[in-house]
Amino acid sequence: MKYKYLLLYFFLINTLPIFSQQKAIEDEYAAYFTLPREALYVHLNKTTYFQGEEIWFKGYALDQKNQLTSKATTNINVGIYDADGKQVKNTLFQAKDGVAKGNILIDSTYTSGTYYLKAETNWMKNFKENNAFIQKIEVITAEEAKKITIEKEEQYDFQFLPEGGHMVVDTKNNIGFKVVNEEGKGVIASGIIYDESKKEITTFKGNTIGLGKFIFIPETNQKYTAEITLESGKTITQALPKAKEKGISMIVNNPFPDKIIINFNTNAATLAANPTKQYKVLVHQNGKLKTIALSFQNTTEKAISIPKKELFKGINTITVFDDANTPILERLFFNDFFVKKTNLNVSKLNTVNDSILLSINETQLQSNANLSISVLPELTKSYNPDHNIVSNFYLKPHIKSAVENPQYYFQNMNRKKKYELDILLLTQGWSRYNWKNIFEEKPNGFNRFETGILIEGTVNRPKSDIDRLFLYATKNHSAQFIELDKNKKFKIANFFLEEGEEIRFSYMTKKGLFRKPSLYLRFSVANGKDKISETTLLENATIQSNSANFQLPENFFYDDSEQLDAVVINAEKEKKEKDPILINGKVTQITEVEYARYLNITDFIQNNGYEVSETLGRVAIFTRRSPKASPVVYFDGARLSSFNILYNLSTANVEKIIIDKTGLGEGLNAGFGGVIKIYTRRTPLLKQGERDIMYSGGKAPFAFTPTKEYYTPKYASYLNNTFEKYGAISWIPELKLTKSEATNFKIYDTRTKTITLFIEGISENGEFISEKRTIQVR
Repeated sequence: MKYKYLLLYFFLINTLPIFSQQKAIEDEYAAYFTLPREALYVHLNKTTYFQGEEIWFKGYALDQKNQLTSKATTNINVGIYDADGKQVKNTLFQAKDGVAKGNILIDSTYTSGTYYLKAETNWMKNFKENNAFIQKIEVITAEEAKKITIEKEEQYDFQFLPEGGHMVVDTKNNIGFKVVNEEGKGVIASGIIYDESKKEITTFKGNTIGLGKFIFIPETNQKYTAEITLESGKTITQALPKAKEKGISMIVNNPFPDKIIINFNTNAATLAANPTKQYKVLVHQNGKLKTIALSFQNTTEKAISIPKKELFKGINTITVFDDANTPILERLFFNDFFVKKTNLNVSKLNTVNDSILLSINETQLQSNANLSISVLPELTKSYNPDHNIVSNFYLKPHIKSAVENPQYYFQNMNRKKKYELDILLLTQGWSRYNWKNIFEEKPNGFNRFETGILIEGTVNRPKSDIDRLFLYATKNHSAQFIELDKNKKFKIANFFLEEGEEIRFSYMTKKGLFRKPSLYLRFSVANGKDKISETTLLENATIQSNSANFQLPENFFYDDSEQLDAVVINAEKEKKEKDPILINGKVTQITEVEYARYLNITDFIQNNGYEVSETLGRVAIFTRRSPKASPVVYFDGARLSSFNILYNLSTANVEKIIIDKTGLGEGLNAGFGGVIKIYTRRTPLLKQGERDIMYSGGKAPFAFTPTKEYYTPKYASYLNNTFEKYGAISWIPELKLTKSEATNFKIYDTRTKTITLFIEGISENGEFISEKRTIQVR
């Protein structure tokens, strides 16, 4: 395995030797990340819903190693879970080109309170560091949610977190700290460090979210205590962790646009014990790594400068190993060198009837992007996601615990936010990837990477004279013949059946007639049934929901639908059936008369203006007039790329056929050959009995949920306070943004004066887009 060594700039002494004795660490690390890993982000249109509304969402799948859209991902399980983590809804959605869109109805079975939406793939279950997406949501019904208030003294948690994981005596250490209340929210705090004799050693002060750092040199055989004062005036006394007598410390400096400097410090006792001891420094991310050798060579300080362009986009991890290949220090840092700033421009063009036409563009975009947009009133309180797409993909996969408002660090990132992000990463301690697992427990890929549904079948009857089955067209697949093996078995992979959709099979007799086979079908796909972990529930248990003190007003929604009385209209004369698209399409219902005249469907086509040739299982169809052209042929709604499926196909298998030699209505797709549409029968033309049908089939017990077009809920009023805070205006799940021109889109006009757009997306080259835009539209 070939490793790249970085150009190192040493500020204090001569160049360090490259550590090259063995490659065990690098090999173990690379092996741990051999299997590709997905991460998911789900953009919701809101996070607080009324009963009767739909959860509209768009999922983005990312290949973590190359940081591009995971286009191989197709099966995404999306579940809804109650406050106890029990699954109440389980769905499967199809992703195409790494994105999936869908909706889930908040029906009458939901009560007021807290729920969770979770999205994951079956493949993710192979990894201890599961990157499933989980978002807390709230439901408001007409009944007020139960509100439980417990009186108790406010509690705080204060922690000292030395950079790298420990302190070392008689040398510089960078000490991070954080203080949070019982709800996990950061609290402003300041403090003083005292030694055992109550001598003041140093002071420190945190930022607005309870984080901070300070430089500290502890002395040998000395204990230290901090007196911390919170913004409420309350004081806390906290002991500092005990410093090691020997070892090294690490201080990362990351304010520079083009480089990162790592300072390593040790003490005289460490040098005296082993003056030539060598260390190995790994800078790594998702299986990619750079290796650097480190030795102190009779000095207590070393500094390494690494060009950021040699490292990896986003979160990098620095791990230091001793000469026994034991990890002794670790630190996360953010490499912003490759991160491009986006600046979306959104403007109103005009109002058309009941819609508002908006325009969006991004002048700095390096490649085309795929976006989703939630449009809500300016004063909304219903949009509170834990992560945006940037923090979800850059930060979340690398840290072990939840972070307060992670989006903050990546919105309009500036020097101040970069500094605060660096303090956050310092206080996160070691990476989510545990070195014990890396060395000892590699992922095994036991849970398969699913693409669609796997269908396996066995034909029981007829026992002979059958070597293939006819598979009828479905919504996502064309009709085709399926070959059987010598045991009359078959297997169909990557099949996308939707809920309630039936897969149907027939076998063909020597006369070309379809008959019903007796067969056994087995559907294989992960059903996504599980629970939300206790850890996740505990992280959210202290946060009070909006629905706890809000009651849905009466008559907030219009009735969306009502049962209508049946209306019977007696037609004066029978109307001929017409194709909804083909203007000149001639519709022929196949009866026994047509079957008697045309044994095969190709005979019918040839008698209706086309030349047909059938040779060795191949079928060709052309117009009789010049220039010769082939028609566009649809079979059960699916366009055929080859006509061979029509070979020896009995007309008795066809319900109806539509022929339009002009192709008007089909547009340019029809060319000069016209259009033919063939629809197969569900019941035999030549009945042998009332119970006789011509196919066997089945429905998958767990199938893909079909996507629907977004519709704006019918609120009784768009002018009241409830709509301003919790209503929805529009949801655009699929918006293609090009780097060269603006893209226009429409939203429903609710007469709202000012609206806010929450925009998430990803470009073709892996740029994340997350922006909030508030504009006046009236």
